[in-house]
Amino acid sequence: MPLNIDITQILLHVLNLVILVGGLTLILYRPVANFLRERRGYYEKLENDAAERQAELDRQKSEYDRKMLEADETIRNRSAEAEREAAKAAARIVDEAKEKADAIVKAAEADAEARKEHLLESAQTEIGELVLSAAQKLMGEQASPESDSALYDAFLRRAGNAAPEKGDDDE
Repeated sequence: MPLNIDITQILLHVLNLVILVGGLTLILYRPVANFLRERRGYYEKLENDAAERQAELDRQKSEYDRKMLEADETIRNRSAEAEREAAKAAARIVDEAKEKADAIVKAAEADAEARKEHLLESAQTEIGELVLSAAQKLMGEQASPESDSALYDAFLRRAGNAAPEKGDDDE
């Protein structure tokens, strides 16, 4: 044999190698491969669960956002309704105040008109008495009740004719 190579030795080494590879495959490779497969499945399951949880969270978030938009819309609607009601109440209060003010003004005008009429009557009476008194002094105690009444009536007619013209100017 050249180089001192023995075929039986080579075959024995090959057989030892096959036994070693077969034993290592059975003892190490398969359990490690199974372990890696199980571990890969575990992490894939975790990833799938996380994806499902994320999808559920996204769904809940979108539902939350939708409910928040609905709540905001409801709040805006109720706020607008409250503003409308407040405006109506304010307008009603203002209208009532205007009505009361108008009633007070009308009552004051009526009272002023009544006082004016009373003052005019009392002034006419006083003027009539003054005219009568002056006429009596001019005529010198020769006046009679009939002549006083006639003078007084004449004065009232003249004053009555003059009074409407002044009343037209006041209006």
